Amino acid sequence: MSFCSVCNGLSNLNAICSKCNQEAKDYGRIGDFMGPYSAYLNIDELKTANGYPDLKNHQCVHLAYCELCDSEFHKIVSETVY
Repeated sequence: MSFCSVCNGLSNLNAICSKCNQEAKDYGRIGDFMGPYSAYLNIDELKTANGYPDLKNHQCVHLAYCELCDSEFHKIVSETVY
């Protein structure tokens, strides 16, 4: 089993925009944006459909947004395995 320290409030995302080098905001897991009910679905099931090998690699992919240059990007967080 594993968990994301960012999702669980134990750490911050620390995402830097590659376009303007400013800190970006964490908008949460990309799985939450996959459909109208995706926030209520099983996290591991969503990971099999998001296009990343995050389930196998114990990672959590977050959506980051830079307010300065209005850009979005994905930031991969290594999960803690226990």
